[in-house]
Amino acid sequence: MYQNHKLTISVHSRLHLTLIAMHNGEYRINGGLGFAIADPSCELTFFANADFAIDDQRVIPLGDNELKRLVTLLQAEQQRHDFPVAAEIAISGNMRPHFGFGSGSAISLACLEALHRLNGSIPTPEELVAASGRGGTSGVGIHSYFSGGCVFDLGRAADNNSHTPSHQATASRPLLLDQLPMPDWEIGICMPLSIPHKSQADERAFFERTCPLPAEAVYETLYHSLFGLYAAIRDADRTTFCHALRAVQACAWKKAERLEYGVALIEIEQALYAKGAEAVGMSSLGPSLFFLADNVAEIVNQMRLARPDCEWLLTRPANFGRKLIDA
Repeated sequence: MYQNHKLTISVHSRLHLTLIAMHNGEYRINGGLGFAIADPSCELTFFANADFAIDDQRVIPLGDNELKRLVTLLQAEQQRHDFPVAAEIAISGNMRPHFGFGSGSAISLACLEALHRLNGSIPTPEELVAASGRGGTSGVGIHSYFSGGCVFDLGRAADNNSHTPSHQATASRPLLLDQLPMPDWEIGICMPLSIPHKSQADERAFFERTCPLPAEAVYETLYHSLFGLYAAIRDADRTTFCHALRAVQACAWKKAERLEYGVALIEIEQALYAKGAEAVGMSSLGPSLFFLADNVAEIVNQMRLARPDCEWLLTRPANFGRKLIDA
């Protein structure tokens, strides 16, 4: 009786350029800037079912503990609304978890949205975000899920709580400053397969030993993010965007993230610059890199030969949110 209702949701990655207020701020903490990209992407297929069952078919699937947490999240939402139907879920695509693409937020939101729709409920974005528990560190992932584009948020009110990764932060939602379309720039993606990615435990440990930053370091990041990256996106000025992106890599927060991977990541970055990249950035806590250039496709092809230990993609910004097919 349950297998008749099928739902498919396609979600896209987001590149997170940097977190900002990672100090003991008197006004707000966290906040960040980033944008959605068309690829890597992930497709989730849902069937109405008596119980929850998740089959992650990706090359790197979610771990057992992460699958259990996702099922627990969905069971809590089912009980909260007294939904009669659960879901059988299949996950496919090339969006790797813990590679800096925001897969955790995207998959959580997609599963919650599907659960509602399989039960005849049409939830608001605000309801889904609240149920997901995501967005406490940055609003880039939760906002780009619904409508794509570039997201700049101002974090949450300072409340004496410590800085934590998004999967752990359950405080108030971030304050959206602006959401706007990204210019149609070609972007190269590098996923270093030989560099171990960070687990959720690794992320928590990183935040604990790195935060809080000195206020002066945060002011520098904010300047390059607001007057550099954000203004360049508004002006569709790729040259200034690249200049600011390079500057952000040397700011305290992003520098600390990059140092987690040492010389292995630096060697890939140097190779990209040698091939003609105009700017190279690391998305979120990595280890994935992205770059802009006049000849992105050519560099991607050359790097596939030079560094077969990495996965290389050519992509563009996605000025649209998740795609839903209800069959």
